[in-house]
Amino acid sequence: MKRTAVFILLFSVLIPAGVWAKDKKIAPLPLSPSPQPSPSRREGKIAEGIKVVVAEGKAVLGDDTTLAQAKAIAMNNARRNALEEAVGVNLHSSTLVYNSQLISDLISTATKGLIIAQKVIDEKCYTEGGNIYCSAKIEAQVKPLPLEKGKKIGIVKASVQRPDRDSAINNPVFQDGDEIQIKVTANEDSFMNIFSVDQYGNAVKLFPNDYVKAEILPSKKEFVFPDNNIRERGLKFRVSTPKNLSKAIESVLIIATKEEGNFLSDKTVQNPTISDLMKELSEIDQSSWDEETVGYEVRK
Repeated sequence: MKRTAVFILLFSVLIPAGVWAKDKKIAPLPLSPSPQPSPSRREGKIAEGIKVVVAEGKAVLGDDTTLAQAKAIAMNNARRNALEEAVGVNLHSSTLVYNSQLISDLISTATKGLIIAQKVIDEKCYTEGGNIYCSAKIEAQVKPLPLEKGKKIGIVKASVQRPDRDSAINNPVFQDGDEIQIKVTANEDSFMNIFSVDQYGNAVKLFPNDYVKAEILPSKKEFVFPDNNIRERGLKFRVSTPKNLSKAIESVLIIATKEEGNFLSDKTVQNPTISDLMKELSEIDQSSWDEETVGYEVRK
């Protein structure tokens, strides 16, 4: 029992916002505007080949939409528009819709371009024509990627589901306190990298970490995290809604790589974002990685 308790304590710092270890709840990230890059990152020289664009996104507050969700959707629409302006309209994005509302719209754009830095120019909500709208305006640095040729590595299946379910559902909706597992299969031998991303783009690395090391996964073998062995030792992931909200958006981003990755390892970046992760991805061979985003909703 003493060993189990230590295991839970060690892992508590690695749990994402909205997820907590067994019998030890982790405070969710505050619902604040999307984080801006630090001045050092904003004011540095723009690398060759990087396009800087200004784009705006909007979202309407529907009957089943919270203000936080509308702000998140507006921000993601701004990101989408920035990418479309920089690299064209045929973008790859991971989008899940449930009851006509967006659960997850993390724009991965693995085939056309990556947002490697982002500055929020303006965020606001307003009333127009009897409806409430939220808008976001950003300045984005986009790295266009060449059209892939003969890309071999690929994620063929990914899911976030309850451990007691044999099969996954397409648009998962969990209740506050539900336990979850992440499952993924790739078509080539690969290393798995798993991140939790909140609706504002804050990213937390779940796997690998200081206590569970990455090992190469054989082709078409299912990877489960945390697996039953880890769960029996005391680590369980449970989802929860942020304080003062009845529901929340969460996403799991999975990246399969041919070589062992070392993403988001810079300790000087205290609050890494999806842009930080995309910047690191943009620096490695595009044919050596693939990504999949799984979105889900948590309700009280």
